[in-house]
Order: sequence, then C-alpha cells, then structure tokens
Amino acid sequence: MLPTLFDIPLPDWLPSCIQQAGAIKSYGVMMMIAFLSGIWLACRRAFRSQADPDIVLNLGFLALIFGVAGARLMFVLHYWDTKFANKASPLAEVFNLSNGGLEFWGGPLLVIPAGIIYLHFVAKVSVRWYLDICLPSLAWGLAITRVGCFLNGCCWGAVCLDQHAHGQDVNTTVASVPWAVTFPYGSPAMRQQYEFGQLPLPKELIYTFPSGESMPYPREFIQLAKEDNGETRKKLEELKREKYEGIAKQAVEYKHSTIRNVEKHCEQYGITLDQLASLADHYRSRPVHPSQLYAVINAFLISWVLSTIFYYRKRHGVVLGWFLILYSIARIALESIRADNPLDTFGGITISQSISLCTFIAGVLWLALMYRLPQFSPRAIPYVPEEDDAEPPKAAATK
Repeated sequence: MLPTLFDIPLPDWLPSCIQQAGAIKSYGVMMMIAFLSGIWLACRRAFRSQADPDIVLNLGFLALIFGVAGARLMFVLHYWDTKFANKASPLAEVFNLSNGGLEFWGGPLLVIPAGIIYLHFVAKVSVRWYLDICLPSLAWGLAITRVGCFLNGCCWGAVCLDQHAHGQDVNTTVASVPWAVTFPYGSPAMRQQYEFGQLPLPKELIYTFPSGESMPYPREFIQLAKEDNGETRKKLEELKREKYEGIAKQAVEYKHSTIRNVEKHCEQYGITLDQLASLADHYRSRPVHPSQLYAVINAFLISWVLSTIFYYRKRHGVVLGWFLILYSIARIALESIRADNPLDTFGGITISQSISLCTFIAGVLWLALMYRLPQFSPRAIPYVPEEDDAEPPKAAATK
C-alpha cells in the first residue's frame, strides 16, 4: 500500500488544502499511465486498420473528461447519505478528489454515449468501427488503474481466514489462500474490520468521541506528532510574538492542535509517541483477498480477448457487445469477494452487480442488433493522410 508516491515540499504555513496538492497520489499516476498507454494502443489499432488516429485521440480526451465525471457522479450518488450529506459543505466535498471516490461503471455509462454522439454528429464517421478500435483500450486502462487501487488501499477484498487453523481465535492471522494480503494500520480495510468487529484493537489505539463513538486513532496524526519534535509549537510561539494574523497562523494553529490531541492521548495512557507509533505499526488488517489484483488480471485478459476479436472480427460493432458481456460477468464475480461496497436493499447484491446485470443484457442486445445491421458500416472508409492526398509532381517533359 502506497497512497502517496512522493511529496513535493511546500512551506508548512500554507493551508492544508494547498499542501495536499503537493502529495502526488499513486492512483492519479496510474490513471495517467492508463490514459496515455491506452490512447497509444488505440492509435496503433487505428493505423493498422486505416482509421483516422486524430479522431481516436479526440475520443481519448472525451473519455478522460466524461470518464472521470461519470465515475465521480456514480460514487457521489452511491454514497451521498454517508459521505456527503453530513458534511458542512456537501457541494465542495463533491469536487474534492484528494481522498479518491470513483466508481468504474459510471465512466463507461457516460463515455460510451458521449463517444457515439461525437462520432455520429461531429466527426461523421462510422460509430461501430471506431468503438471497435477503442474498446480494448478501455479494458487496458482499467487494468492499470486497478494497480492504483491496490496502491491506494481501496476496493479491498473480503477477509479470508483459514477456519480450520489450529488455535483459531479473534487474533488469528492464518489466511485461507497463500496470496492473501494485509493492509497497514489506518488503512480503509483495517478501519472497516474494526467497525464490523472483525479486528480487536488495544485501548491505546482507540479514539473515543464525546458522543461515545470510537475509531482507530488516525495514523497520519500519529506520524505527524512523532516527526514534529516541537517545531510546530516553536513556530506558533514565534507568530504570536510577532502578532502575526492570517492564513499562515491558522494553518500552524490547526497543526499544533492536532499534535496536542495526540500528546494528550499518550498522556492519558502513560505511553510515549514512539510507543504509540510502534503499537500502530504492529497492528495490520486481517488477511483479505487482493481483489484489486484479481481485477488487474481479468481486465488484462478482457483487453487481450477484445483486441483479438478486433483483428479477427467479420462484422463491425461487435467489440462493444463483447466488452459489456465479458466485463459484466467478471464484475459480478469479483463483487462477491469485495468488502468495500455495501449491499443494496433489494436482492442482497451490490449496486455494481445490479448495473452489471443490466449491462450484460445490453451487451447481448447490442450483439443481436449488430447481426441485423449490414456486415460493414457504410461510413467505415479507409483514412488517407493529407500528405498522400496530393498528386505527385509530374516529371519534366523531355525532348
């Protein structure tokens, strides 16, 4: 787990919202790699099939915009009551992507209609042909993005403990599969396991709110207090002596109050900051299925299958149908071992499984439609680069 790939050093007096911009997230980097490599592969297929790579490039930028917007919109609608409605500024939280919050199905459900509209009404080219070119790259990009999910610690799998292990108790860590993974203290998987009563923690690691609710003490707060060495307090005293007011002072005051809360927590239980940090490092999540890596494997396989179908297909437009069918089946199976998505109130399935059932049916209907249309799209005209359009200069006449 590596949510932040690296940090760009920024002054401590800057507000936290600006300082967060200096943290280069692994998920964002993997999204960038997925986008660039997916576009390159699609342009390569366009060259090989004599399609216009410029149109593919335009589709790529549309996919980037509408894909992120659709994935975010679906996440917001899915988790509005639990993650947004109770915030001081729900609308501002909707646009705050620093903590993640994207759901894949929202992307294609917005990108595919937008791409069809662009191809038919703007570019005025074959919709079926260009969708065939681009769909393998969508699965390819998903595979690389899921690597970002693994580094970020999101989309985790269900607990997989060996129920027949000797000495089974609440503290067992014997996994039922050898490739199971554990996530560090403070990870989303570990916090959920604590909330569900699957992972007991010592009282020194529990923070209790005045309302009586409890949670694992935030790891980032512990690390901040451990690494500070009194620098924030000195900085705050210096600003007070200079009677300085402004954003810088507010940022330092917030940081100092956070550190003081951790120090008071340590004083309450008679331990040092180093002991608290060491205790946190000792506790990890229970073993879970690496569902993110399962998703990487099946997305790469789907991309390879779709690419093979593209080069051997005998009818335009079938690649989209096969993408909807194959990914829907894979997602329904994968959701059965994921633990991050809550079950819907109807049917006992997740919202992604509900959507996948619909998209599976849509894929079957799309293929049926493609086999009723002409075999080849009338707009699928081979692309000729502009430099090849001009007639070659005639040779000078000779006597």
